[in-house]
Amino acid sequence: MPSIEYETPGTAPSPSTALPPLGQPASRTDRVRDALRQAILDGALPPGRALVERELAELYGVSKTPVREALKQLQSTGLVEINAYQGVSVRRPDDKLVRELYTARCAAEPEAVRLAAEEHGAVSYPAARRALAEAAALIRSGETQGLGTANRRFHRELYTACGNSFLCGFLDQLQDLTAFVAGLGWRLRATFEEEAAEHAAILEAMEQGDAERAEHLTRAHIRKAQRTLVGALGDER
Repeated sequence: MPSIEYETPGTAPSPSTALPPLGQPASRTDRVRDALRQAILDGALPPGRALVERELAELYGVSKTPVREALKQLQSTGLVEINAYQGVSVRRPDDKLVRELYTARCAAEPEAVRLAAEEHGAVSYPAARRALAEAAALIRSGETQGLGTANRRFHRELYTACGNSFLCGFLDQLQDLTAFVAGLGWRLRATFEEEAAEHAAILEAMEQGDAERAEHLTRAHIRKAQRTLVGALGDER
């Protein structure tokens, strides 16, 4: 069984860690946040990795202030933990987190999908289909690093079609943490193809305007993912 390396909060990032280059968002804080976010989602910064302000500031050529603000923003997404005694580190997922996260998704996402299908009827969802095709291409190539992002985009294209800003805002808050947890699960137990088939079935129901089936398939998909992740984390222990 493959394993995930969990590092102690006091361990500093290795100089050889392949962090992605900074992009060009509006501010230094945005640039640092986006670079760290991608590194966490891609696994370059594993669970438990310490995030030291001074070292990150030197690495990215900025002061400690934008680094500090970026870490606070990442904490709000659930990707980073800030401990008064141990400092800042990449979050360590456990059974409790997985259950709470997927229970929250299961309470909101199937309903959003149902509302979308009822509102729009039998229509196409080209952006969701493109995300599905991108995920399939990544699976075929074996380059699954971007798979979590493609899958999250697929889900978002469907639930945001409901037009309910409260449901969408709530689910958007869970996006990064879901991608992070799913990525860890795949490193322990690869379920890419099963999930791709489930996504295809959900999309088919949506494009047929079958609200009841879309809701049912979405709920079953989320619950199955929860069981798989809890099982994988249990095997790891």
